[in-house]
Amino acid sequence: MGFGNDETAAAMLKKGLAVDPNGIDANYFYGDFLRDQKSWQGAQTAFEKALAAPARPGREVADAGRRAEATAKLNEVRGHLAK
Repeated sequence: MGFGNDETAAAMLKKGLAVDPNGIDANYFYGDFLRDQKSWQGAQTAFEKALAAPARPGREVADAGRRAEATAKLNEVRGHLAK
């Protein structure tokens, strides 16, 4: 996703979290942004929250894919935190 700059991206992603604070997509994309910023602890928290998000009826395939992506990126983030 492109927002033009990091400040705008952070603001828009936080708006998404305000709308859906426990949602898989809002937390996944915020975690991905924080990972790109090398904010490892924040990224870990966001990815863990994405993985704990409730299932969305009718979105099982999308949720499974997003969970797989979140798991892979969470493992990467944990590797950075273990250093």
